[in-house]
Amino acid sequence: MSGVGGTALLSLQMRLAEAVDYPIARRPWTLCLALLLCATPFLQAQASTPAEKDEITDPAGFSSSKTTRIADEDATTAVAEPSITSDAKSPGLTVERSDPSQSSNNSFFQDVVRHPPKTTKDKFHWRPALVQATSMTLFAHAWRAAWDPSLRYDLAHKPFFHDWFASYPGYDMSRWNDGDDFVVNDVGHPLGGAALGRTYLQNDDASWVQISKTREYWRSRLKAFAWMAAWSTQFEVGPLSETDFGNQGGWTYVNGCGTALACLKHPEHGPPTNNTGWTDFIMTPLVGLLWILGEDTADGYIVTPVARHHPILGRGILGTALEPSRSFASMFAGHAPWHLPNPENNFTYNPRPRPLRPEGPNRAPLKHYELGAGYTNISVPVVKSECGVCRQNNSGFGSSFTFNFTRNIGLDNSVSLLPAHGGSRGMVEGLFGLRLGERFEHWGIFGKVRPGFIYYQEAMPGLGGDQSTSLTRFAWDFGGIVEIYPNRRSSLRFDVGTTIVRYLSDYPDPRMSQLGDLRSNQYYVNQGNFQIATSYTYRF
Repeated sequence: MSGVGGTALLSLQMRLAEAVDYPIARRPWTLCLALLLCATPFLQAQASTPAEKDEITDPAGFSSSKTTRIADEDATTAVAEPSITSDAKSPGLTVERSDPSQSSNNSFFQDVVRHPPKTTKDKFHWRPALVQATSMTLFAHAWRAAWDPSLRYDLAHKPFFHDWFASYPGYDMSRWNDGDDFVVNDVGHPLGGAALGRTYLQNDDASWVQISKTREYWRSRLKAFAWMAAWSTQFEVGPLSETDFGNQGGWTYVNGCGTALACLKHPEHGPPTNNTGWTDFIMTPLVGLLWILGEDTADGYIVTPVARHHPILGRGILGTALEPSRSFASMFAGHAPWHLPNPENNFTYNPRPRPLRPEGPNRAPLKHYELGAGYTNISVPVVKSECGVCRQNNSGFGSSFTFNFTRNIGLDNSVSLLPAHGGSRGMVEGLFGLRLGERFEHWGIFGKVRPGFIYYQEAMPGLGGDQSTSLTRFAWDFGGIVEIYPNRRSSLRFDVGTTIVRYLSDYPDPRMSQLGDLRSNQYYVNQGNFQIATSYTYRF
């Protein structure tokens, strides 16, 4: 009898062990989910403030604490809230402050801010909206260049302005599809359009309303739709478009095959295309608006209710995952993706403010303007009677002008005169771009990227020409800058880097499309030229 009981007990233990082993050991995601659910109360304890826990229900149907309710009641007489791009705080803004003794346990969601309702005239903030939308467009082109070798080839070896304007006559608007697949046309472009629409919404005071049937909500979303339509059209045919960066419309290819005539014998790849059609003009703003409406719905009924009790899980994880266009636009407004401005629900988390850096001899105040003069030397190929085209070091003098937006970012320009030397004719170099770096008390270090030109009084024209002539060539200056600050008004500057000059070759472009090409057949090569400079700069 005892043997039977022991066998039964052993069998029961084995079944219990099996029941635990199957969902956990054989299904790791179950263990992860269990740990996440168990950790949720601890996440709430870290980010919450010592407010009263008497729960109430607000008019939107979301649960909030008694302290939050008092903040809302106090804010009813407050003035309008500024744009998220402003660092100023609104009068009447009520903040739940964390207990200083518990500040070490707080996460990056430190303060819960309940914003006051609008009581003044709504305003659209044009400057930050345009800056954010333009920055987002430039980022999109940088992303394209990183993944598209044909785009990088065109930028490096083709005449930019000629091919840009030569591409417009090739637009074929008698068709819908432009040759791209479903993911690009109907997912990627609309998501980018929704992010552009968010740059409008986060800078328009009138758009700060929760999803609803109200006229204010739908009016703001239709304005965002018009904003998306304008910027998506610009992205196709404007000055920062796929027409000038990539020359869509200017050359024909078969998607998935290439530009050879043999591609016409493979119908499985589809018909030839030049990447033009109606789809991007229509689908980007239209589906982008539907994307925004879907994110607003998820934010109002999923993200915000969770975020009120579990900030990191709701706003940090769900908000970032379910609202990608808002997260993306938030970064271009100077916020982290999880610090969503979320004005539609009148509910925001502010990160802990950084301590102020101590003032130093070089830190107060920042001198925005810098004017300098100095010496420059560059090694370039030049035309000489004794050797034809040969390389030599040319020295000269020049001036520089810098406008500092901040202590780290500045608009940096220089013009240098390189007189005739060693049998060669004179040259003029102009470089205009940006520098980015860090200033310390007595010195600073920066990186620079400056496009510009070099004018030659005598040079070989390329394309088989054997007679030298005066001409201008495009140049890029890449390098570093070191500055020494003897006092607040002056600095000693030292530049070193490579100036890349585009030279027109003697042979045509070997990669012209055999299926049809409106672009120039000119082919440019890029050659690096070592350059150094030193100057004295007056700061004011």
